[in-house]
Amino acid sequence: MKEQNNKINNYSIVDDLANLVIYLAIAIIIGYLVNELTFSILIFLSIYIVYILYSQYIFERWIFNYQKNKSINYHQKHQYLVSNLNQSFEDLTETKLKFKILEKRFKELSASMPDAVVVVDNNFVTDWFNDAAIKMLSLKGIDIGRPILHLIRNPSFTKFINSSERPSNVTFTSPLKYDVTIQSFLVPYGENRYLLTFRDVSESDHLDKMRRDFVANVSHELKTPLTVIFGYLETISLSDQKNIDQGILDQMLKQAKRMDVMISDLLKLTKLQNTNIPEKNFSPINLKNLVNELLIACKHKSKINKNDIKVLTNDDLYIQGSYEEIYSAFLNLLLNAIMYSGSGVTIEISYFVSNEKEVIFSIKDYGVGIPSDSVDRLTERFYRVDKGRSREQGGTGLGLSIVKHIMNRHEGTLKIKSSISEGSQFSCVFPKSSLAMKSAKSSSNI
Repeated sequence: MKEQNNKINNYSIVDDLANLVIYLAIAIIIGYLVNELTFSILIFLSIYIVYILYSQYIFERWIFNYQKNKSINYHQKHQYLVSNLNQSFEDLTETKLKFKILEKRFKELSASMPDAVVVVDNNFVTDWFNDAAIKMLSLKGIDIGRPILHLIRNPSFTKFINSSERPSNVTFTSPLKYDVTIQSFLVPYGENRYLLTFRDVSESDHLDKMRRDFVANVSHELKTPLTVIFGYLETISLSDQKNIDQGILDQMLKQAKRMDVMISDLLKLTKLQNTNIPEKNFSPINLKNLVNELLIACKHKSKINKNDIKVLTNDDLYIQGSYEEIYSAFLNLLLNAIMYSGSGVTIEISYFVSNEKEVIFSIKDYGVGIPSDSVDRLTERFYRVDKGRSREQGGTGLGLSIVKHIMNRHEGTLKIKSSISEGSQFSCVFPKSSLAMKSAKSSSNI
């Protein structure tokens, strides 16, 4: 078999030319002998042309009707091509069979899933969906071939599909039942296809809303009596009564202030979670001016803690966002660096546009650093690396959680890097769509 394949592979047009020369020479000799040279050559050429055409016809018939003719023996010059086509066809058949088996398993698996699954092409035209999609999204067989945005009409879902910087998932209200909340994920699937999954998260969304409402209501209820207590404590501390232990009173005032700050942070966090930023509150923000205002706001604390704050950037750079929220996020980061990096530590502030056209605002300190097992938990509510020190400094454990939610509302991310004894770096990364070129809003508008 190997010898036959080598013979087929070694066949070339030189063999055809050699055969043509040999047979033409025979025809010339015969014509010369019978004294009909011209007639003999014409007869030979006619026969040779008919042979070529017939050979081509047989080969084309095999090409167009492969299954019936694949066992036919062909001329040697066609055998190499035929052999390769046979092998390619067998490989393709085997691959198609494997793909059908995998597709069958995938559909069986998807059909048994409680989540709705929809397969779309790169234009987001529906290719296939499972039974759960029929129930959850009210899809029908005739919907195959239609754009998914024509079948699911929701502004949040439409923005999610059309976004060039798409988040990992989107949550929206079901177009069929307004009391049902759906969470959707989009992942690449196969070649030029996407897999859309839809999950009913109504129960968890309801529980989360109850938790947020509970925190908001309790915070509001605590705010009023705490304000009264705080007011009386301040009044007493300013009085001339000598029978009052000033140390105890100072401790009461300190804890009342701490609780007041904590309740204010809880209310702020609840507001960030429960509301969206009105578009009218978006404005161009000059990071250069904002940094100057941060330095003024933290001047007293940094002086007490003997921190050397260096601004590495002095350029005008504008981003689009809510000034109040961005200022709050950056202030939290700078205060954290001052309070927790250590006394006399150098702190660096920088902002720039990355190669990916993202706007990055960074605060880096060269302080004590954070253990690696705590870095991923820093944005959790009430999480503290050093609980005793945080309480002593007056921290609530909510600052970084607030920063994270503010960044989420601006479609950005908070990135944290830290090493023990080397310091920490907190970076706010804004998408390239946040770049702005207009005049900045003053802090007087806060």
